[in-house]
Amino acid sequence: MKQLKTAKSRLALCLLVSAGVTGAHAQDQEERLDRLESELERLQQDMRDSRDRDFRINGFMSTGYARASNDAGYAGITEDSEVRSQTLFAVQGTFDLSEQTKATFQLLSRGEPKAAGGDRWETQLEWGYISHKMDNGLRLRAGKMRTPLFMYSDSLDLGYAQPFAKAPDAVYDQVSLSSFTGADVTYNFDILGQPIRTQVFAGHSENEDLVGGTELRNTAGAVVSWTDYTWTVRGVAARADTSIGNLPTEDEDGKFYGLGIEYEQGNILAVSEITRRDTDGVFPERDGAYATLGYRFDDVMPYVTYAWVETQDDDKRPVAPTSPAAALAAFNEKREDYSLGVRWDAMPGIALKADWTHSRAFGDTSGGLSGNATSFATGQGNRFDHTNVYTLKLDAAF
Repeated sequence: MKQLKTAKSRLALCLLVSAGVTGAHAQDQEERLDRLESELERLQQDMRDSRDRDFRINGFMSTGYARASNDAGYAGITEDSEVRSQTLFAVQGTFDLSEQTKATFQLLSRGEPKAAGGDRWETQLEWGYISHKMDNGLRLRAGKMRTPLFMYSDSLDLGYAQPFAKAPDAVYDQVSLSSFTGADVTYNFDILGQPIRTQVFAGHSENEDLVGGTELRNTAGAVVSWTDYTWTVRGVAARADTSIGNLPTEDEDGKFYGLGIEYEQGNILAVSEITRRDTDGVFPERDGAYATLGYRFDDVMPYVTYAWVETQDDDKRPVAPTSPAAALAAFNEKREDYSLGVRWDAMPGIALKADWTHSRAFGDTSGGLSGNATSFATGQGNRFDHTNVYTLKLDAAF
């Protein structure tokens, strides 16, 4: 705004000067008119710059094709080809309310999988919050935000920012509610010259369509991370009162812990996360982890991923059909996933990805796969001991 006022003052001065040109020589008049035109152009540019600073908008999208070798249901993918569920479009806008205060929103529209039974597209407000950075370095946010449980939480839907075609389910499926409504505080500081970032958050999450209605109340957690822009180490701990609509649980104490490590130097990328979800009652205690290694050849990066997941309290959900909790055995999980993929950055802002994932070693559990889980719960249908999933993906950011 200060620049705009300065530009207006320059324009007023030019107008006063131009008012006296009637008695000047023709050459002086032409020079003054040129200066006036120059000042007008500068004022217009100042106004454009001011508008650009006040509001910014960008977006991203993904689309692709996925198909599995059987109906085990890895990530909900079966023998039926999936395109709609692999497709989403988002728009994000940021308003600068002042130099220290901003408003951010993100609208996201994604297609529903065929299993949902329809050709619907769901559009919702994924983010919507006010942030304010105080003079002492504290940043405060309030509204609807991404729950910061994982290393790629902020880019969970932004596939272009991820090395893989899809973030590994063994970890990223631990908590299905990805956003919360509440507040958080972040603060950066140095310890012995090393940059430390801290974040404390609290709020509420709910999804009426997930497992008959899932709710996380009184959520609270903290994140601590360090990076030297080659190595990054990140730890998170959180808790919530958990309710699952169609399970005999209400306000069960749920805890989550995660540790992530990333190394990126030159052409090498290595990233790994290990997580634990610990919930009272019959809802499973679940450990999951993955490790990804990639190597860039100019614009092409092949990668490999190994992941595993296992529940730690299967005795709470016996498989024996005479037990009243037999249907809950569908929540028992044991699985290993092997992925081989490649990412090609075709041009700035556009990446093409291909991925083959082989999932196996389910033991006497459902493997956490939707098709197998249905067989366990109903006692009908096939139980698969492995599955292969093939994915082609296009991710763009603009």
